[in-house]
Amino acid sequence: MGDGEARRRDRLNRVTPWAGLPAQVTEREGGGRNTEMLTTIEKVNVLQKAPVFAGVRTESLARVAAIAREVSCDARQPLFRENDAADTMFLILEGRVALARDGKEPQEVGAGELLGAMPLLAGESHAQSAVATQSVRALQIEQQDLYDAMAEDFNITRGVLRALVHGAPNPAK
Repeated sequence: MGDGEARRRDRLNRVTPWAGLPAQVTEREGGGRNTEMLTTIEKVNVLQKAPVFAGVRTESLARVAAIAREVSCDARQPLFRENDAADTMFLILEGRVALARDGKEPQEVGAGELLGAMPLLAGESHAQSAVATQSVRALQIEQQDLYDAMAEDFNITRGVLRALVHGAPNPAK
């Protein structure tokens, strides 16, 4: 296992205190009808619906789909916390996530929302916390993997930049 893979595993299995509970964002494994993993084509279809990737050509988006890992998180577990380094983003497939900042009333989002994209792209920390309010299934994209894909395929970079210029909505900055 290379350094990059070890780093990914560490991030997936990190223990992050949140209301006394450890984070358990884990890679999903295929199995029964409800636990089948998405194919690359299905991931492309889901990613195309996210505003930040909407302008990326299908062939190029397949690179992003290839680096997107399907993960799950139990209710009350954080996907990320306010002020944490934004080294990963999540596209929610199923479930609900509460977004909270400075202890204010949380905003709840669900399937189809892309969380953490803007701070990840800007190299900043998360401005708010994202906590699952029910079991969540999501696509997780690591910052370095996305940067590598953008460096290898300028069409990804161009599509993401277009989305940013045209103000892609993002509930989790």
